[in-house]
Amino acid sequence: MARKTVKQRNKELAKDGVQLHHYGFKMRAIATPEQLEKMYQFAGCARFAYNFYLNEKQEVYRKTGETLKYGEFKKAFNGLKDHPEFLWLKQTDKFVLECGMEQVEDAFDRFFKGQNKYPKFKSKHNSKQSFSTKSTNGNIKLDVENNQVKLPKIGWVKVKFSKKQRKLYQENGFNAQIKGATVSIHSSGQVHISMKLEEVIPMKQETDWSSISDDQIIGCDLGLTHFLIDSNGNKIDNPRYLKNDLYKLAKLQRQLKNKIKGSSNYKKLQKKIAKLHLKISNTRKDFLHQQSRKLVNENQVIVLEDLNVRGLIKNKKLARSISDVSWSMFVAFVSYKANWDGKKVVLIDRFFASSKQCNSCKSKNTLLSLSNRIWVCPNCGTEHDRDENSAKNIKEEGIRILQNLP
Repeated sequence: MARKTVKQRNKELAKDGVQLHHYGFKMRAIATPEQLEKMYQFAGCARFAYNFYLNEKQEVYRKTGETLKYGEFKKAFNGLKDHPEFLWLKQTDKFVLECGMEQVEDAFDRFFKGQNKYPKFKSKHNSKQSFSTKSTNGNIKLDVENNQVKLPKIGWVKVKFSKKQRKLYQENGFNAQIKGATVSIHSSGQVHISMKLEEVIPMKQETDWSSISDDQIIGCDLGLTHFLIDSNGNKIDNPRYLKNDLYKLAKLQRQLKNKIKGSSNYKKLQKKIAKLHLKISNTRKDFLHQQSRKLVNENQVIVLEDLNVRGLIKNKKLARSISDVSWSMFVAFVSYKANWDGKKVVLIDRFFASSKQCNSCKSKNTLLSLSNRIWVCPNCGTEHDRDENSAKNIKEEGIRILQNLP
């Protein structure tokens, strides 16, 4: 019997006025040397299963022109475990191997939908090694009181909860069902456990977004000089986390160049560089979480541009700055937070001329260049701050879209 999809289950639960809510719960793990060794072993097994299936899939298609099905390969792979050369695969949790193979299927699905590039083989030299497993018969458990998580064939692992996580479960208790877990090992030595949770919550009431008042709607223009400019004239400076640590990063990389590859000092310096990269990434994410949470808390509707980041980073002069500011991550954070809180995010078309259109007379200044931060409308003579004008136009376009919603 085929498993029911989330959509089918939600349809059944709607009769009782409830719905499914999926979310992640990420914790810093403090693993013992024995547990860490097992984690590396499981990550290697997951990588082997992924690469083996990807290779077989490519070979079958190259020779026959047909697609190798996951179900067929899974039966053959289970038989492979009994081969004398592959007995080490039995030491890992079977779901780790299954998840590795399922990731190949997911990668191809995304490729054919145009979301990702063609799947590549995984390398053990990547900055992050990981593996995923599924929950069944209580093999994955979360103990908030004793700060630990139980993982199959690894046992109870000590973890660190944030103050926010601990407060959340002290007030509301743990009502979610664990569906799976992913263990990530960063090259800096940090280990994180991310759990996929499923909770049944009351259904959200449908809102008539076309009747929302204008003061509860905000338009946001994302930039490089200022990270965000809203339609109320507020500007948030771009913190430039990578640029601030670029000198330190370059210095460490120059020192690494002079070390003997594979030596003890080489590995120590590698770890130091990885820690710096992780610090930059974490401080950036913390900033994005704070700004997205503030934006969602203060507004009912947030209007943003659907930016073509992949196309923009092809500009060699701006690629590093665009990557550092992380617009896509910010839009993702705002979107899921708004969805959780029953609020709305409207993405306007990327070809909408928000910067070149005068907010007063609606005429377009086609001669406006990127360097013109302050400009005067040649039609009505109104002076504009480029970013503030853009944010106002984005808000008005968002209101127009809301009014035309079915």
